[in-house]
Order: sequence, then C-alpha cells, then structure tokens
Amino acid sequence: MPRAAPLRYKMDKNGEMRPTFNGKFPEEFNERDILAFAADTDLLLTGKVSKETLAAIHAAGYDYQGWAVIPRPGKEEINNMTEQEMKAPAQEAAPMKLDVSVRAIQPMGNLLGFASVKFNDCFVVEDFKILQSDKGLYVGMPSKPDKSSRTGYRDTVKPITKEFREELHGAILEAYQQEIEKLQARIAAARQAPPPEKASIKGQLEARTKKAAKENAARAPKEKPAKAAER
Repeated sequence: MPRAAPLRYKMDKNGEMRPTFNGKFPEEFNERDILAFAADTDLLLTGKVSKETLAAIHAAGYDYQGWAVIPRPGKEEINNMTEQEMKAPAQEAAPMKLDVSVRAIQPMGNLLGFASVKFNDCFVVEDFKILQSDKGLYVGMPSKPDKSSRTGYRDTVKPITKEFREELHGAILEAYQQEIEKLQARIAAARQAPPPEKASIKGQLEARTKKAAKENAARAPKEKPAKAAER
C-alpha cells in the first residue's frame, strides 16, 4: 500500500507554523488538490480510494492513476493556465444599444404617448406607454388583459434586473422629453413666421380676368361649316 503524503509544515503569512499538503495550505487548494487530498485521506484511513472519491475524480475530468490525480486530455489546458491568466479580470460585456422611437399623443387621462425600443439592432419591443402620475412621468410595460391580475393587466415583457429597468425606463423618458422639445420648437417657429399676404379683391379680379383671357387665347378657333353648294 502506498504511503500517504508526508505531513509537512511551513510558516503562513501570520508567522504561524501550520501543516500543509503537497506544500499548500488548505485555503490554497485548487480542484485537483482537493481531489488528491480526498484520495490520500481514503488511503490513510482504509487503505484504498473509495468509490465516492473515484466518482468525484472522474466527474471533474480527471483519472486516478499511479496513486495520483491525472487530468484528462483537454483538462490539462485549464490546469496549465498561469496564475496571472487565472486572476485576469473577465472582459466586460458591451453595453446594450437602445434605439427608442416615441409617439406623443393628445393626453388621454394619464396616458401621454407610446414608445418602441430596438435592442442591439436585432430585436424590437413595441407598445411601451409613457404615463403621468403625481410623482412625475413613468413607463408602463407592454401588457395584455388578465382578469386574475390585481390591475386587470399583465406585463408581457419586463426587465429582470433593477439596473436594466432603470436604464430602459430612463432611455424611454429621455426620448419622450426630446420629442416634446421638438414639437414645442416647431410650434414656436410656426407662431413667429409672418402670415401669408392676402391679395385684395381688386387684385384677385384682375388676376382671374388675365387668366381667363390667356385661356381663351390658347383655345383654337372653331371652323365655320362650309355653305352648301347651290343646286
């Protein structure tokens, strides 16, 4: 029977001498170290590796050969990663692109408009509602009637996280505010524009007379019928 790994000691960062397994403290164990420690403990207690430990070794992608935990092909690539690679921060996902289209309407109760949102140029959700309350504007999600709901409606789509809900609602309300500002600018420009000049009645009559004369001149004169030859 192979001997268990010899008990070694080394000083930790606090200056205390502590036992190690293959030169590592328990808090430094990786997956392979944990499995090897379990197998070594089985050997120490019973003289053989238990079925449960072997099953765990195999499930993790290792084999137990020559009294050692050996990674299977493909598993070696993960185990050979440098410590720097293991600690490297994961790349952050690119922020989701939100393109919001808003349609402002004449207020109907607390309903002020509708919005549609295109997500990353590949998916569109319509029928968001811009609503007014005593606390200000807020967004209503697309919904359908549901008698079992307390409000009589049930949302058909909804954000999962609080952070994305705030981002989505903020983008819709910002687009609505921009649309209102555009409408207000167009109304102000129309009010400032001078009204079109109206021609006097005399001028209108003269214009119609000239137009009629021009139309008559453009018409071809009708040919008079030839007189019948005298018999």
